[in-house]
Amino acid sequence: MNVTAVSIKKFVLSLLLCLGVISCLQAQEFRFTTSVSNNRVALDEPFQIQFMLENAPNVTSFTPPSFNDFEILQGPSQMQGQSIMNGRRSEYIALIYVIQPRRVGNFTIAGATARSNGNVVRSNPVTIEVVKANRGAYQQAPQQSAPQSGFPPSRSQRQQQQDEMEGVLRNGEDVNAKLRKNIFVKVDVDKTTLYEGEQLTATYKLYTRLPTNSSVTKVPAFKGFSAKDIELPNPPQASEEIVNGQRFKVFTIRKTLLFPLQSGTLELDPVEVDNHVKLVKLVKNGNNKKARDPFADLFNDPGFKDPFDDPFFDDFFNRPEVTYEDVPYKVQTAPLKVTVKPLPVDNRPLSFTGAVGKFNMTATIDKKNLTTDDALTLKVVVSGQGNVNLLNGPKVEIPAAFEKYDPKVTDNIEKNSNPLSGSRQFEYALMPLEAGDQTIPAVEFSYFDVASNSYKSIRSEPFSVHVTPGKQTKRDKEDFSVNRNTITSNYNGVLNWVKDSRFLLASPLFYILLLIPVLLLVVALVYRRRLNYQQNNAAFLKHRYANKVALKRLELAARYLKEGKDKAFYEETSRAIWGYLSNKLHVPFADLSKQLIQDKLTRQQVSVQYTTQLFDLLDDCEMALYTPMHNNDKMQGTYQQAVTVISHLEDELQRAKSVV
Repeated sequence: MNVTAVSIKKFVLSLLLCLGVISCLQAQEFRFTTSVSNNRVALDEPFQIQFMLENAPNVTSFTPPSFNDFEILQGPSQMQGQSIMNGRRSEYIALIYVIQPRRVGNFTIAGATARSNGNVVRSNPVTIEVVKANRGAYQQAPQQSAPQSGFPPSRSQRQQQQDEMEGVLRNGEDVNAKLRKNIFVKVDVDKTTLYEGEQLTATYKLYTRLPTNSSVTKVPAFKGFSAKDIELPNPPQASEEIVNGQRFKVFTIRKTLLFPLQSGTLELDPVEVDNHVKLVKLVKNGNNKKARDPFADLFNDPGFKDPFDDPFFDDFFNRPEVTYEDVPYKVQTAPLKVTVKPLPVDNRPLSFTGAVGKFNMTATIDKKNLTTDDALTLKVVVSGQGNVNLLNGPKVEIPAAFEKYDPKVTDNIEKNSNPLSGSRQFEYALMPLEAGDQTIPAVEFSYFDVASNSYKSIRSEPFSVHVTPGKQTKRDKEDFSVNRNTITSNYNGVLNWVKDSRFLLASPLFYILLLIPVLLLVVALVYRRRLNYQQNNAAFLKHRYANKVALKRLELAARYLKEGKDKAFYEETSRAIWGYLSNKLHVPFADLSKQLIQDKLTRQQVSVQYTTQLFDLLDDCEMALYTPMHNNDKMQGTYQQAVTVISHLEDELQRAKSVV
């Protein structure tokens, strides 16, 4: 009787279980799939393979395929959860392996097998193409995304790191401490004490042991320096350095050649880098603890054994869950101070114009014989290593027999040279004013040699020039010396005075004389009207003159603006403003500094508002030179701001001059 009751209960429970399974299968679609992160990989590139069971009832076992041609780097990792789409609830279990190919070729990875509800099911196979490794193609750039699957390091790195994976955030581990330990940025300089005008090389580096997507959000202004960036490879190439016994990937994010424009203690502002670090987070799964089966206690029948008593579930489903977390992390360099010494005053040559480094100088003329209708070109070329981009033209003494024009300056700077190398050419156009033999004095150029801590001078030979009269020369002055004048003979005959013209009323001269008063009246009216306009609009006309000065100074910058050359535009705008200040304040270009300019403008009672606008404009130009973003609207705004600043300064300086 008892046996019969137990059999009936078993039958009823089995029937209910089958009905539940059937209803589940009708509501949810079962799927068992295989997917990979990339079907085409390099020989040394890890990739992810995932086996996913969706809506699988009563999974009792899982068998992965054979990875004969691949090496298992990590796994299996387990992910499980549920999703609801269009009102339909779906549950999934995923097994994830990270593997790496052993050789080149095309390989097919067979599907995995699992037992679900007593039936053996198999996932789909996948095909992988393995190509030869291209080392340069897989180096991680700090401004590009890290691998999306959080792959572990390559084989050589794994040997160095042994079993430790820095990209994995373990349970209870402090995220901030991990980030501080494994990501930082610093600046290296080749010297901390130097002379004014001497080159300083600053290199900004990002050190990381974690997969990160990085971007520079704040660049230094380099106040007190003239800066020239060295072009870096794009994407950046990683190198390796050992820091405190740990191996870091190092990315050079900026390398700049700096030339101090003033003496004293100068500070390199910090660089800020935003990082989005992708961490693999291991979380213990507490939802898979097995509950005690009341049916087993009730019936104590082997036929009702809990299928989840299988050792497979002890080994697999109680593994930690793997999740991925993007953690924002901002780092910046520590401020760095350098000491800039002034150049020695003792034994400074009169021909010194601010050159620091090691230079050569050549001076040539294009012709030795010419006429007063021709122009002579004096070409001076300064070449070498040092502050080539800041060189001023040598002082050229020109005889009064020539008219000298402003030189044409041409730069030829070697790209990415360190120390900065190249040449700057100055072409002087000379126009002879009178004929004769003339001598152009020797050209002298001086520079400060840091290696020998002394000034050195280079001197060319003088130039002899023979000038002959041209077709458009001025008539020589008449010579009234002895025996140079001729007296004409007197005419002693009677002169015949004969009227050979018409009456005045019939001649055109009469009407011309008649119109002269009318024309004079019109001219007087126009002049008086113009004079009244000038008196009533004196301020406007004065500002219009100032605008002409500004537009003339910024003529080359306007051309770069039209051509869309942003870097050349900002360089020329900055150079035009500094040149204007040097000319107006009578300060040599090499001696200019913001403090000196502020003192000079304050002494001439220039409004603080215009001084602030000037320094803001200079800072904007310096910042734009190092921000890798093309913005034509911003360039147009900077140009208008430069015109306004120069115009206001011109007005203020003219006003101060008139008061004095």
